[in-house]
Amino acid sequence: MAPLESAKVGISLLGYSPRRLAGAGTYTLGLTRALTARAPERYAVFVPPQCECIWRKLLPTSVDFVVCGPNPDHRVKRVLFEQTKLWRLALERRVETIFFLHLFAPRWRVPRAVVTVYDLLLLSKRTDFPWYKRIYHRWAYNTLVKRAAHMVTISEFCRSDIVRRLGVPPERISVVPPGLDPEFLAPDGVSGSSMDLPDRFILCVAAAYPHKRLPTLLEAFGMLSPEFPDLHLVIAGAYAASLATIQQLRTAAQSHGVADRVRVLPKLPREDMPRLFARASALVSASEFEGFGIPIIEAMAVGCPVAASPAEAVVEVLGGCGWVASDFGASALAKAARDALLAKKTTPRALERAMQRARSQYTWAAAAAIVEAVLAGQDKRCEQGR
Repeated sequence: MAPLESAKVGISLLGYSPRRLAGAGTYTLGLTRALTARAPERYAVFVPPQCECIWRKLLPTSVDFVVCGPNPDHRVKRVLFEQTKLWRLALERRVETIFFLHLFAPRWRVPRAVVTVYDLLLLSKRTDFPWYKRIYHRWAYNTLVKRAAHMVTISEFCRSDIVRRLGVPPERISVVPPGLDPEFLAPDGVSGSSMDLPDRFILCVAAAYPHKRLPTLLEAFGMLSPEFPDLHLVIAGAYAASLATIQQLRTAAQSHGVADRVRVLPKLPREDMPRLFARASALVSASEFEGFGIPIIEAMAVGCPVAASPAEAVVEVLGGCGWVASDFGASALAKAARDALLAKKTTPRALERAMQRARSQYTWAAAAAIVEAVLAGQDKRCEQGR
């Protein structure tokens, strides 16, 4: 891979908040660390004061840290700062290109902006996000098409969706899949555990959003429970849901007769996640929409069988190395989950192939190399795209 040109590149980390470390947070951490490790002196990172200590511990000391902007949890203030002041700070640092790891629609053309668009979920009716958030995202997407020099997304499914819905030429979008964090690759990363967990359980890693379809998962688990009386369902990631939402899940579990076999975990340290996946009998995803699905590759990497509803991006990521339901119904998901539960005995080689696929195809080093190529060669692609 050819090195980046001599011009400095900025990375905006102003949208990152440790309080919201979901898939986008994992992506921001992994990709920023990989990029700055390859050529630290070429990068200026824009970080809010609240997160300065975090990033200084994670990134090389030779990176140019620019501490600026409001608290990342104050999104309106952050957007206003980026629109009115960030470009000036970047030019003072001789930054010609800013890479945004969050959705941002610049109203300026200089410096150039390379923007990450994870997916177009908010253009659908699958979420319960407020109306004003939907309006802002529609405006941002439309502005982004006109202003961004290039876009980065996380799967071929998302790339096709952006082309189709926003009318962006394919050559202006690069697919940069997430990688596996070091915890999932360490030889001793899955040994031992201090977590109090059932001996045998299905794992679901999902927030309690409508498109994650946790009620469908509970229904499928209810169908499995008579055949597997010692099996439990452990849900991680729903800890941030409201008490009312958690109670709805508990009520649904009661209606299927499995309330005493369902556990909703609190927020876990990142280093505990590989052990959680490794101890699970299977990972099950009921989601009807994903841009990628980082828990999918994390499960594959530690030999945990994966069963999933046929969301397009999940099928893409699995690459034939999982058990995909024939439709989005609970009975189809239950059948896929049953096959996954038996996989360690019936098809161990399939799990070996899944592990090899995850560990070889999804790496942060590979993701960083693609982004470097985008940042170094964007002028030509941008001209072709316009």
